[in-house]
Amino acid sequence: NVRVILSHGGGFLPYAAYRFSGLTSTVVDRTRKADDILRDLKRFYFDTALSASPSALPALLAFAEPGHILYGSDWPFAPQEAGTYYNNFLETYPDFTPGQAQAIDRGNAEALFPRLAR
Repeated sequence: NVRVILSHGGGFLPYAAYRFSGLTSTVVDRTRKADDILRDLKRFYFDTALSASPSALPALLAFAEPGHILYGSDWPFAPQEAGTYYNNFLETYPDFTPGQAQAIDRGNAEALFPRLAR
């Protein structure tokens, strides 16, 4: 019952999850089903820190479960200019579904951490 947030959009995971699950189930361990591996990988939560680029964000949105993407800035580790650069991609992304941007900005975090919601 542990919830894990992977930083930076989960890195390579959203892009390669189907490769991992397909190769695991056909080459590494034939007793594991690809769908079960994918379901396990989709349990993760992902933040958008330095990861809202025009190529990374669509991959993350296509992979992550609804409600599992959280805003992230990487502050104070990344300079403010880097956060601003990636925030611009997030704020201007044209293909969000209705309410999806607001959920990523705050709503998904409030659902994950209800005691912190105001």
